Amino acid sequence: MPSMSENPGIAWVSGASGYWGRKTVMSLLRLNWQVIALSRQEPQDLPQWAMAQQKSLFWQPFDLESEEWPALLSEVPTPQAVFHCVGIYDEDFERMLRVNVVQSTRFLQEAYTRMENQGVGRLGVYVEQNGRLGLPGLGAFSASQGALWTWCEAQARTLKQQKSGLSLSLVFPQRAPSHLQAQLAKRLDRKVKLNPPETADDLVVGVLQGKKRVGRKPWLAGLSTLLT
Repeated sequence: MPSMSENPGIAWVSGASGYWGRKTVMSLLRLNWQVIALSRQEPQDLPQWAMAQQKSLFWQPFDLESEEWPALLSEVPTPQAVFHCVGIYDEDFERMLRVNVVQSTRFLQEAYTRMENQGVGRLGVYVEQNGRLGLPGLGAFSASQGALWTWCEAQARTLKQQKSGLSLSLVFPQRAPSHLQAQLAKRLDRKVKLNPPETADDLVVGVLQGKKRVGRKPWLAGLSTLLT
């Protein structure tokens, strides 16, 4: 794996315009990674910041609901690291499954297939910390997050057995004031205690080190939600 040196490599960040996507892009740029930001909308202010700091940032329009995303990805350089920060809440259960599970796993498979060919790679998948808990009113959302969570665990074990030089990390970030958290809090009909972090540095470094899980402990996060 390239070291976090002067030019460690190329990183893809999906959902780069969201709360955790932006934080992840910033952390990678500070570590001198060349970042390809994947999102439906261009991340605000990040290109200007990167230019001012002489960092390498390229924005690629990217929408998992579009049939064109695989073709668009084929035109960007193969990464050494991928951070998947996409997650939606929607009243349409099928849409959540399509974006959070079906298309997300297709995206991750595309990424690690390309990285396999170069024999090195790190994948970090951001998962909503309450997936698989089945909180009242959030059964459909929890189902989509739980499915992605379980798939990632299986893939992480597969990659380890294959000794391919790739690793997949599950990332459990703190609750932060994102659009997704606002939707979930509204659905729970109560205020959810938020812990907005200054950076995603610890999460990013954990993924680059190939750790199995990064961030909050899922059972502790679930207990915290039930008590707040």
